[in-house]
Amino acid sequence: MNGTSFICAVVAFGVVTGAVSASERPAPEYYLDALIDTTTAQQLALACPTLSVNLPRVAQATGDVIARLEEDGFTMTAEQTGMEDATDALASRQDAFVTKYGLQNPSADAVCAAGRAEIKEGTVMGSYLIEVSG
Repeated sequence: MNGTSFICAVVAFGVVTGAVSASERPAPEYYLDALIDTTTAQQLALACPTLSVNLPRVAQATGDVIARLEEDGFTMTAEQTGMEDATDALASRQDAFVTKYGLQNPSADAVCAAGRAEIKEGTVMGSYLIEVSG
């Protein structure tokens, strides 16, 4: 796994691409944060045999974000969300995470250590992870 793998995972999980219409607004920060936290937690869990995704916690958080987006006037359909393309903003956040933990070309141990650090720090991303026996 490398830093690009994390970025590709984020892009695959909900970035709107294509031309920006006049009616589109920038993606809200809470939405970008949620995408990074959930997709990175999933990638950490996939790459680390002693981490798993806390599915009930992710499902609750996802529902909360979708409700907030709808309250803020965004639609969550495949055709149009009302958001500008957020690829660059997401890549920047993901790069910061990869750099923070030195995950450019990580070993499984480094990925596991990053996930455990997020759990220990009590971050939102860490709340999406649980430790399991390998």
